Amino acid sequence: GKRKQAVARVFLIPGDGNLVINKVPGNQYLQYNDTYLNTVWAPLKTLKLEKQFDIITLVKGGGLTGQAEAIQLGVARQLCQMNEQNRLSLKPLGFLTRDSR
Repeated sequence: GKRKQAVARVFLIPGDGNLVINKVPGNQYLQYNDTYLNTVWAPLKTLKLEKQFDIITLVKGGGLTGQAEAIQLGVARQLCQMNEQNRLSLKPLGFLTRDSR
C-alpha cells in the first residue's frame, strides 16, 4: 500500500494478532500511539479477523501517519485478494482508497 511518500509492503500470515514493522515490534515502531495502531488494525477489526493474522510489513518514506495509512491500505488489499466478499465491507469505509497527495 502507498500513501503520499510512504510505501509499505504488507504480508498477512496466519497467526495470533502480532504486528511487525521493519523487523521491530509494531507497538514500538509506532511509538505506542493508539491512533496509528487503530489505523493499521482497522480493516481486520472491521472483518473481525484481528486475532487470526499477523501483519509483517516493510515500510519506507514519509512520516508515521503516512506509513500507518500505507500499511492499512496494504492490509485491506490483501484481505480483498484472499476473499472478494471482503471488498463489500471494506470499500464503503474507504479502506481501499489511496491518498496520492
